[in-house]
Amino acid sequence: MKDKNECKIIQDLLPNYIENLTSEETNSYIKEHLEQCDKCKQIFENMKNELKVSNEKIDKREVNYIKKYSSKLKILRNVLLLIIILFVIIVGRKTIILTDLQKKAEKIKNIDNYYTKVETYQNGNISIMESHCKDDKILVNIERYPEEYEVKRQMYKSEDETFSLYDNGTVKVCQIGGDISINPVSFTSDFFLVNVYNAMFSSINKVKLNGKECYIIRDKDTEKFIDTETGIAIKMIDNTNNRTTDYYYEYGNVKDEDVAKPDTTGYIVKNI
Repeated sequence: MKDKNECKIIQDLLPNYIENLTSEETNSYIKEHLEQCDKCKQIFENMKNELKVSNEKIDKREVNYIKKYSSKLKILRNVLLLIIILFVIIVGRKTIILTDLQKKAEKIKNIDNYYTKVETYQNGNISIMESHCKDDKILVNIERYPEEYEVKRQMYKSEDETFSLYDNGTVKVCQIGGDISINPVSFTSDFFLVNVYNAMFSSINKVKLNGKECYIIRDKDTEKFIDTETGIAIKMIDNTNNRTTDYYYEYGNVKDEDVAKPDTTGYIVKNI
């Protein structure tokens, strides 16, 4: 009975013994018993073989899992890399377009003889601004409609003087001073990073507007049309404010009489 109990104890300890979880004293005790007991020794060998087979199966499953995971990770990495490459190509193309348009617009902005007309429509109201620029002189005429809100305004600038004329049909005022700066609108930036940002969050496509080749730049709020030849604005649709603006330009046709100083007779003079 004593031997059977001892064998039972040894057999209970064998799993831990195989896993090296028993103390040195216990190891010596088990080893001594196995040298003297063929039955326990056979059980010990069977346990080792079963554990080895089990471990091999586990290792194989782990290897297969790692291979499968690595394969999926590789596919995901390649997909992400492809997306990044496509993103860079698309944004790069749009950035090149915006930068090229800006360079063209800069050449136009250096012209010192041009006429521009800007018509803005918003909620039934119309604003028309006509500007004549020649050398160092600028004459701007602004009219707003409908008639109940009709206001006429003129702005004049030369080397010697600058003033603005206001006429609402009742009162005429001439304000002396201030600054007048009229430049063609381009919708692009002098700063490269700004163009990159706009390229990231806008779509750019080639279209025809009134028979003219242009790019349309769309973001969440606006649609902007730019002349492909000059880089200058043709039209803008502001969906948020329900406003549409049309731009028209002529170059080299402004004469001296087009920028002649307006008559200020009858205007109340005020200094800014």
